[in-house]
Amino acid sequence: MVFPVKAPYTVSADIVKYSGDAFNRHPDPSYLLQKKHELDAIGHDLAATTDDALSFVKMLGNYCGLGNAIDIRSIAITLEEDLAILHKGNLVSICFCFPSGFVPAQKLGESFFGLHLPVADGENLRASSEKVSAIISRDGALFRRHVWTVTSLPGLSQHPGYQRPVAASIDDLYFRTETQTTVGVEGDTCLFFVKVDMHPLALVWEEKEKRELLLESINSMTASTLGYKNLHAVKAILNSHR
Repeated sequence: MVFPVKAPYTVSADIVKYSGDAFNRHPDPSYLLQKKHELDAIGHDLAATTDDALSFVKMLGNYCGLGNAIDIRSIAITLEEDLAILHKGNLVSICFCFPSGFVPAQKLGESFFGLHLPVADGENLRASSEKVSAIISRDGALFRRHVWTVTSLPGLSQHPGYQRPVAASIDDLYFRTETQTTVGVEGDTCLFFVKVDMHPLALVWEEKEKRELLLESINSMTASTLGYKNLHAVKAILNSHR
């Protein structure tokens, strides 16, 4: 289990150079079925491509070993990772079956990297997003980043249309992580891969070191960060189970 929790909590991109595979080359069939279910149910919300981005989708398909792919959905359904393509820093194609509280199709044409950074207390990061986007879009550049949150919604998708259950205890909460990998390719283009994992928070809570780190991190968050990440109630629950 990836445990990307730091204490005290800081709004940091935490992007590091990476040398492994950008995606899992041996995907779990049951995971892919969950992606297909989301696409069948609300695919119009999850995937979109600009009219002039066909060449970029083909580029993604070639990178993933699917040379005939011309639809980002057909690529996404073969991988565990959610997918996006940025050209010159702007989102030109996306298929996120498991979004983290936003509607993917509505982000088309925007600066996706900037939008994906934490909104609360993230002024410095947003100011530097153009520079970082240029770095990760360099041909051959490979970077990875891990992010986390705690949620009462048990599914991999945190689509805003899904109602979040009211949590009363640790047993009602889930530890959600995203492994975000960027691949720079030719033409100021960046391929974006995001693998989502969910674990019952109780599993994390059993380990003293992880429990203390999570508490220290969430207790150091500002009110605006807690609000943005929907963690006010979660903070209260965690502190009641110290």
